[in-house]
Amino acid sequence: MSREVAFAAVRLGMENTKTTGILFYGGEPLLEKQLIRDIVEYTKKINAETGHIFYYKVTTNGTLLDEEFLKFSQEVNMAVGFSHDGPAQDDCRRFHNGVGSFDVLAEKIPLLLKYQPYAVAMCVVDPSTVHKAAETLKFLHGKGFRYVTLNLNYDKAAAWTKRHLAILEDEYKKMAKFYVKWTKAEEKFYLSPFDRKIISHLKGEKYHEDNRMMSREQPSIAPDGTIFSYSRYVDNPVYAIGNVFDGIDQAKRELIEEKGAALAAPCLECALRPRCNYAYDNLNREASEPAEFLPDISPVQCVHEQLLTPIADDAAKTLYRERSAMFMHKHYNELYPVLSLVEDKG
Repeated sequence: MSREVAFAAVRLGMENTKTTGILFYGGEPLLEKQLIRDIVEYTKKINAETGHIFYYKVTTNGTLLDEEFLKFSQEVNMAVGFSHDGPAQDDCRRFHNGVGSFDVLAEKIPLLLKYQPYAVAMCVVDPSTVHKAAETLKFLHGKGFRYVTLNLNYDKAAAWTKRHLAILEDEYKKMAKFYVKWTKAEEKFYLSPFDRKIISHLKGEKYHEDNRMMSREQPSIAPDGTIFSYSRYVDNPVYAIGNVFDGIDQAKRELIEEKGAALAAPCLECALRPRCNYAYDNLNREASEPAEFLPDISPVQCVHEQLLTPIADDAAKTLYRERSAMFMHKHYNELYPVLSLVEDKG
């Protein structure tokens, strides 16, 4: 991305708001460390002139992390998302020469957590690595990560079978035991599959309203300046909604949002619909025209929600019945984020 495009994206992101979040991702964003620095410097000048507040986050595979960049991220309060698949790392994250990246990242993890104790570990579960999912969580926790996101590979090339999904169910049950154990031990720990399911129960219909609002406020910018409604559609021109120099085509943006809010036929009567992470969040990526957008829920996504929800609920019920102080504080105290931050700052 050129500086001209990057700076125009910053200015666009400032419209009609007093705060702007900037997320650097790719590809691998740390291939462009100087560009990241230049963008942050540009926003600092804007802040000095206007008082506009900026927040930053970078999502990286970690191979190019070094102390200099981590010091910089600490200075500007830039959050770091760190992709790592634990014991499955060498199975699916290899360099172009076929060598695995696990050993390269071994020294990066303690360095990252030294400067970013709340860095988010981000892992992807694939059919080929699903049997290591719980082991991956245990590994990341053991290394000191307290925020872990776990997502399934839903690409059509990912050949999920009933056998793989049965293994995933067993892995989630193992994770549930970890989740209960660590929460009872009063550890501050966030695991996206479980905590999101618990939040979906507490929020009800508002769960999807909040998610849609968040998505609407997070457009993605391609290197050439094209704006897309969601990051997963960046490679599909059908989902382009403008460019950083001319602005957003609001009519097309609203059309995509309207189509995205429609329910696929199987979802209409589903009891899990209010809590499903996909019911209102899928469009047909193969559509060639906006008018052809249709909700497109994969069977794997459906089965995933059906097997995860009761496991997460059982873990929550256990902690609720026992009145786990950390669980109650975390999910039922609206001031928890503020109080937790104050506590951590000492």
